[in-house]
Amino acid sequence: MKHVVICAVPYSDNLGDAVIAETLGHLIRQAVPDCRVSYLDIAGRTRLGENSLKKGRLMRLFSRLPGWARVPVLTAAIWLKYRRQWRARWQQQLADADMVVVGGGQLLCDVDLNFPLKLYLLARCLGKNARVALVSVGVAAGWSRLGRYLVSRFFALAAPQYVSVRDESSRRHIVGLGAGEACDVAIIPDPAILSSALYAEYGVEKRWDVGICVSDVESLHYNADLGAGSEQGGGLGMFVELVHKLRQGGQRVVLFTNGAEEDNLAAAAVSSRLGAEGLIGVDVRLPDTPAELASIIAGCHSMVGHRMHANIIAFSFGVPSVGIVWDTKVASFFKLSGRGDFAVRQSASADDVIERLACARSLGAAQFKRSARLGREITQGLAQLFSQKPAVPATPAPLKAAPSLEGTP
Repeated sequence: MKHVVICAVPYSDNLGDAVIAETLGHLIRQAVPDCRVSYLDIAGRTRLGENSLKKGRLMRLFSRLPGWARVPVLTAAIWLKYRRQWRARWQQQLADADMVVVGGGQLLCDVDLNFPLKLYLLARCLGKNARVALVSVGVAAGWSRLGRYLVSRFFALAAPQYVSVRDESSRRHIVGLGAGEACDVAIIPDPAILSSALYAEYGVEKRWDVGICVSDVESLHYNADLGAGSEQGGGLGMFVELVHKLRQGGQRVVLFTNGAEEDNLAAAAVSSRLGAEGLIGVDVRLPDTPAELASIIAGCHSMVGHRMHANIIAFSFGVPSVGIVWDTKVASFFKLSGRGDFAVRQSASADDVIERLACARSLGAAQFKRSARLGREITQGLAQLFSQKPAVPATPAPLKAAPSLEGTP
């Protein structure tokens, strides 16, 4: 096998997606040492730092449109981009692919037909001889009739020879989409669970007691499968209150984001509310690369945040975290990792969160006992996919640091 193309959103400014891509790409290189791995972003981006159709302030405006207006506007924009730019580039990249890996991340979800349409268009570009595999994908509920049709066309055109999802709820949902029987769908946990092996040099020095991953709550709710528990202002107020209470307790705090433009704007708003006096003893970090995101999280004794992959990276580094459940996928990961008690509702108070953080820190390494097993499930699942099945369960070979996605074809 000479060329594997990973199709996902590796160049998203939500750097959690880049961490997934880097980790998955490196694991594939470990399974098939001589192959070339390239990345295809189904949102049309070609590098980190390049915006997609709806980001930042534009995202807020778009999310406030009524549903009847959002779908045709987004569909027209995607179709025009595909016809003018994406199709020729994708066909060229996929022409010599021996295997096309779709995953990981929450790619099978229907929010205004965004991913169903992009996956369908991707399938139209596949070469005749490419093998297609779905790897560690997240699958949401709540599909529209047209979304179901588009994803059914994706499955018909792509004809994946291997299907795996990242958790049990995703398996139920993909079976509901007609992708086969449950027994035909494997579970390979999220590759980012092994991200600490790729960024191992960042896990040594602890600089902060608590890391707070700031998110634009309003933008999260646009993609959520749970009802909005608070408005944007309420969400920012919770972050401000957390900082005040943690600083009163003498904790060293870092405010950071996953890199998404809308989250960076939210972090700036939180900093503005805190003011110069409130920011004493508080660092603010806005990462530009997946390695920077990993280094921030690894440098914390504990962490709290909405973003699922901030929590997954924390789990990988053995950093106790408290996840704020804005979508069922967050609760699903905490259940899978055996830390369900540390997933809290959006309505949780700052005092509740701080209490959970203290409890998590007191448990130490015991709460990460599932980490090794989940890591083995990932490496063995990929070995099976690439027909390199280990005879007996074995400790994975040491992993080297992943090359940056910057500049990757």
